[in-house]
Amino acid sequence: MRCLRNHLVPWLARCVLLATVSGFGQAAPDPWLIPAGGQKGLLNAHTSREDLVRVFGAANVVDQDVDVGEGETQPGTVLFPGDSKRAIEILWKDPSKKTAPAFLTVRGLASRWKTAHNISLGTSLKELERINGRPFHLTGFRWDDPGTITSWENGVLATELVAGRGRILLRLDSPPRSDVTEKEDLEVAGDRDFSSHHPVMQKINPRVYEMTWELP
Repeated sequence: MRCLRNHLVPWLARCVLLATVSGFGQAAPDPWLIPAGGQKGLLNAHTSREDLVRVFGAANVVDQDVDVGEGETQPGTVLFPGDSKRAIEILWKDPSKKTAPAFLTVRGLASRWKTAHNISLGTSLKELERINGRPFHLTGFRWDDPGTITSWENGVLATELVAGRGRILLRLDSPPRSDVTEKEDLEVAGDRDFSSHHPVMQKINPRVYEMTWELP
C-alpha cells in the first residue's frame, strides 16, 4: 500500500493543480476508474508495462499466466497479485512488447477498480437495473461463465459500458441460498438468456463476480 501511495500522491497532486489552474475547480480523476473505451485513467488503452512499473512499483507488477476460461491460460501481467481488492489481470495485444493492453479483468467479491456509476465487483443485479433504467438480459447459472450479461436492451448502460470498439463484460452469480428451492434454481439455469426481471433473478439478486474491459 505504501508503494502505491508514494506513486499516486504526486500524480493526484498534479491533477489537482491542473484543475485549479484551469479555473474549473474540477476534482482530481479517480485513479481506480477505468472507462469503457479505456481512453483515460492510470490503466488505459495505451498503458505499457513500463508505465505500470513507474506508477505502481516493480514489486507490484508480475508477469504470469492468466486464466482465460475452459482451463486455458495465456501469458499476461497481474497488478497487485497478492491483494484481492487491488489485483487486476492484463492480457497484452502483443505479449512480447507489452505496450498496450487488450483485456483487463478483475474477479472476486470486491475490487477498488471500477467503471462508470461506480460499477464494480459486488454490484447487484437490482442496482444494475436501476442504473440501466430498464431490465437487461443475462445467461443462466450452473454452467460455464454463468450470469454473463448479453444485452442492456438499449438502456443507459448500452452506451456507458460500450464505447466504440471498447466494451465492458460483466458476469453475475450468487452463492447457494436456503430460501431458493431446487425448482427455482433450475428455472434460471443453463446456457440460455433470461431477463433480469425474471422473478427468480429478482429473488436471488446476483452480484458481479467478474468484470472484463475489452480495450480498442
